[in-house]
Amino acid sequence: MEKNRLMAFLGGKTSYFVIGLVALSALAIFLLNQISYIFNPLVTIVLTVMPPVIFAGVLYYVFNPIVSRLSKKISRTWAVAIVFLVALLILGLAGVQAVQVISSQAQELVQQLPDLFDNFQAEIESFFASTPFDNQVTQLVDSMDKIVTDVTGYVADNWQAGASSLGNIFSAVSSTLVTLFTGPIIAFFLLKDPQKFYQAVLRMIPPGFRPDFKKLTRIANQQLGDYLKGQVIASLVLGVMYWITFLLIGLNYATVLAVAAGILCIIPYVGPFIAFLPGLFIAFQDSSFMVIKFLIVWFAVQLLHGDLVVPRVMGDRLKIHPITILVVLLVMGDLLGFVGVIFGIPIYTLIKLVVVYLFSRFKQRYNRFFKDKGTYEDSEFSEEDYLE
Repeated sequence: MEKNRLMAFLGGKTSYFVIGLVALSALAIFLLNQISYIFNPLVTIVLTVMPPVIFAGVLYYVFNPIVSRLSKKISRTWAVAIVFLVALLILGLAGVQAVQVISSQAQELVQQLPDLFDNFQAEIESFFASTPFDNQVTQLVDSMDKIVTDVTGYVADNWQAGASSLGNIFSAVSSTLVTLFTGPIIAFFLLKDPQKFYQAVLRMIPPGFRPDFKKLTRIANQQLGDYLKGQVIASLVLGVMYWITFLLIGLNYATVLAVAAGILCIIPYVGPFIAFLPGLFIAFQDSSFMVIKFLIVWFAVQLLHGDLVVPRVMGDRLKIHPITILVVLLVMGDLLGFVGVIFGIPIYTLIKLVVVYLFSRFKQRYNRFFKDKGTYEDSEFSEEDYLE
């Protein structure tokens, strides 16, 4: 009886079904591994199409609330055109001047960064010179110098190999330009008729699966929209807050540091720390009082941003633990590189949504065949848990 019930749970009638299922699965994996080269063109196509599609998705979720509000008074096509025109005017009027200031400061900062790092080391050594930690600090500084020397020597020894990959640099630049050009075009058509693509996909889904598919897409659409819109707004607010406070305390390279902090804030926990170090080096270059002012301003802005801005623009819909976020960043960064670091959280959110849904189906199936041994709690996949 137990065996028959297990066979029914797995979808078969006899144990031969399970053996055949395992054997066919193993054979399929083996054959796919042997002909993996066939999928290389498909991988290339996906990697080529992914950046502009992701960029278009970000533009869609950022502009869609404005377009939806305008479309109540005018046609949606005109609403999309007006939003794009205003965005281009803002970029054209304010962007050119801002890019010039940021690029000039960035170039100067890159040139000065080695000297800033050396001065930072000297300040640290002089500060701990008369303390019991003098030897430990000296050893730490020597280790850092050795690491920097080894890296510099490696780059010097392999500069020819780097020069030979110059084509990759041009390829990256051209891919960026293509993304910046095609992304808004894709976003324009998505904003103009968002239901057209959705209905085309829905017609390919078997009718029996369509209610669940609609439920999952509603949840994914809202979660992705909230996350991407929230990240853009939070980054802009953080950059403006740092720009104003850095200018008030008289910190050098205030504009480029504020822009870097705003952009890197999209990488949870890790991004702000990356932007913190150059600012600390610059503050040490100025004076000890500037270091104190920089530390106060940095952590005060981080506290205000984390406690006041982020909860209001992003909320807690994703419900992801901080440790999970760090693990996701590490894994996605290793798998997808820079794209994984930037978009690792929304990718994880989609994967988690599908896994939770499939596990709810498993619990329902288990309760159907093994309820006399105890039932799973919360076996229903509730849309309200995500859209509350």
